[in-house]
Amino acid sequence: MAPLLESGGLLTQSWNCHIVYNSPPPRRLKQKPSTSTMEPEQPAGYFSTFSILDPNRPNPEGLGKPQKRNRRVYVCIPCHRRKLRCDKGQPCSRCVQVDAADECVYQQFPFSSKHESGTESGEAPQSPPRDSPQVTPGPSGSEARPRLNGGTHWATIASEFREGWPYIAGLHPEWGPRYRHLQSLKYLVAALPVHHFPFGEICHCSENRENALQSLPPRPLVDTLVRCYFETFHPIYRILHPGEFEYEYEAFWIDVNQFSEEWLAQFFMILALGCQAAPAHVFASTGRRLGAWTDQFLNNSQYFFSRSPFTSTPTLTSARTLCLGIIARIMDIVKGGEISQLASLMGYLSRMAVTMNLNRTTSLFPELSVLEAEIRKRLWLTIQLLELQVAIRTGTSCIHQDYDAEPPLNIDDTSIFHSEHGWILNPTTAQPGYSLTDGTFQSKLADILPILSDITVAVNQTSTSNAPKYDKVQSWDEQLRHKLQEAEAVFLMAAQSQAKYPFRPRIQLDFLKVLVHRSLLALHHHSISTPRFKQFPASSQAVIRSSLAILQVHQSWYQPSTGQNTTLLNICRDSFGTAILYLVTSCRRLSLNAIQLPSLETSQSDIIRLVHTQLEDFRERACNSPSQYEEFITLAVAEGCLRTLLSGGGGSMAAGLMEVADRIERTILEGKLWTGGGESSTAAGVGAGDLGGGLGGSGFTPVTPGGFGEGGGGFMFPP
Repeated sequence: MAPLLESGGLLTQSWNCHIVYNSPPPRRLKQKPSTSTMEPEQPAGYFSTFSILDPNRPNPEGLGKPQKRNRRVYVCIPCHRRKLRCDKGQPCSRCVQVDAADECVYQQFPFSSKHESGTESGEAPQSPPRDSPQVTPGPSGSEARPRLNGGTHWATIASEFREGWPYIAGLHPEWGPRYRHLQSLKYLVAALPVHHFPFGEICHCSENRENALQSLPPRPLVDTLVRCYFETFHPIYRILHPGEFEYEYEAFWIDVNQFSEEWLAQFFMILALGCQAAPAHVFASTGRRLGAWTDQFLNNSQYFFSRSPFTSTPTLTSARTLCLGIIARIMDIVKGGEISQLASLMGYLSRMAVTMNLNRTTSLFPELSVLEAEIRKRLWLTIQLLELQVAIRTGTSCIHQDYDAEPPLNIDDTSIFHSEHGWILNPTTAQPGYSLTDGTFQSKLADILPILSDITVAVNQTSTSNAPKYDKVQSWDEQLRHKLQEAEAVFLMAAQSQAKYPFRPRIQLDFLKVLVHRSLLALHHHSISTPRFKQFPASSQAVIRSSLAILQVHQSWYQPSTGQNTTLLNICRDSFGTAILYLVTSCRRLSLNAIQLPSLETSQSDIIRLVHTQLEDFRERACNSPSQYEEFITLAVAEGCLRTLLSGGGGSMAAGLMEVADRIERTILEGKLWTGGGESSTAAGVGAGDLGGGLGGSGFTPVTPGGFGEGGGGFMFPP
């Protein structure tokens, strides 16, 4: 294992991969010219579009027939993967347009004897000629700061660490080649061709309705996945009524033909999310891993959704399916997508909600029943929550702030029941805000959400000259902390009184804490940015408090790790990473005596140790998806820069970060070795490969429902 992980010869020894350092190659001894049929020289960055010999077209001599066309195209790796024309800049204009300049890396092949002889004589190999000049010159030094991202975007936050930002962004000339190499390793992480999810690119296994339904696992596993969904996601995203879905679920197993494509798309999306909260051992008997089932369910959902009339006649079911798809993208289980696609999908859902008048008061629609009005209120509030989460993560503004829809009722799910006249809601069972019901979380969220949206819009606006005045910042801060204290009193009292499901109010309170403190970080960002942070010491202390509060929730979810906690960690991953970046910047300023610690029982050394230990969770998830690997790079480099600065060794920052780079490289390559190149160990479920090859008895078999009690063949929805 040791020789495999040595830096420099790492990829060429064990991996059949065309991604190596962009820096000049090391000195080598002159080798004999190659006798291969391939051309003797192939400059860095070129991709061969065809093989020289086509084995499928033999000539009379029995050898492969040479193809007449064999172009070598000089493009960056992202443009090559997306099949786009590249202008060969560094970075190219395509990568700059999609805000991915740091991902613009070029493939580099081993040099031939002519290149090596030049290297041996002391001449560095020359880069191939560029067809066009560099489109956007990359800034250098500590003054290189992001300009196109809002205040909640990670790049804006990380740029406040002035000494570390050139290394976090890969702008330092000495560190740049190694940084680009680390970035290129993300292409080793498995990614699905789902760039248009959930609108297209149908998987071959879902060629028709029957094949998609036949791919369902046995019903006991489906029961478990549905139960896991309602236990984990329903307390936060209350878009379904458990009793009504239970009724439809039983009918589904009797006759699947009565259900529309949009309902089936919603159903398979529920199963895909349920996989994330299910224990790994439940998949052992199926012969497939958790990740394989997740991909299957996502493809099936995409298949049915693309065949539903969601554009011409959107319904509540199609809107719910898009909500579930956005949750899947936030959790990054839809591998292969870009962060811009998350914002685009959210924008589509928001516009769909407006066309359905979900943002308007139900009093304008007297034909709606009390139950229909309540379902619309719940869905609209969930869409607002998702829009806020996406806006914070992408550094954009919330689209819809003009609405007059009422908040959902503070009622239990048992207030909605089935009768001979259909589903009925009893509005007289609504409780006051200080009483805990199944709807208390949404009631508290509806009370806080307008302030959170106003903060996000103010922080992520394009002009920093319109930043809120400091008295407004203090007013919002006071309001949010007061509302959080009110919610905490209700949820903690309920958690102590509920013996059967005490985890639900705790989860809801923790999620609300993360959401509020993440907004508080955004609220104070302008006041703690350079050089204003010396004028507002209270904001610097507020940032430290909120960051520690967020990481305290992270620590409670991370230890012990369960399927439910893992799901919550993925949903709030952006907030946890943001808290680490703020603490890194704060620790550097504390070391320079530029700010003071708040009155906490925590020292600067305790905060540094906390940051180091919190990185372990991001390291374990680095191989889950390309975006999670990039997040790990950002946090690991930031923590490495801080550690190098505080050590006071006097060496260069780039030299100190080489050890960090080696650890990052080992993380992804060891993860690939452990899982066989597909999934990370945290998501592999039961092993590195499929457990039995075939699916066995995993086909779809309609069964007669036996009720939802014990021994009835079904599952119990959590109350």
